[in-house]
Amino acid sequence: MAEVVDRKRRGLLLGPFARERSADTSLNAVIGASCLAFQGIACMSCRDACTPAAICFDLAFGGARPSIVMDTCTGCGDCVQACPADAIQLCAREVAHEP
Repeated sequence: MAEVVDRKRRGLLLGPFARERSADTSLNAVIGASCLAFQGIACMSCRDACTPAAICFDLAFGGARPSIVMDTCTGCGDCVQACPADAIQLCAREVAHEP
């Protein structure tokens, strides 16, 4: 059974940044260059901590590389807390309006 993400609880974790979000934006995780997997070190802490399973690792030359499925990412911040290299940040992404 999948765990339901409580956005109010996540607001406590993210503090003022979560309150500043408008209805037209959503948070998404972004993985930076300091990621251990990009340096050839086997680390999948972010994937293991991601409740909605938005982080996957693709096989590449030199080891697995992380990628984020933006449609699945809820911006909960679990991956940010789990990353030992502080390589993940939450960034606001504009949501396209449908006509």
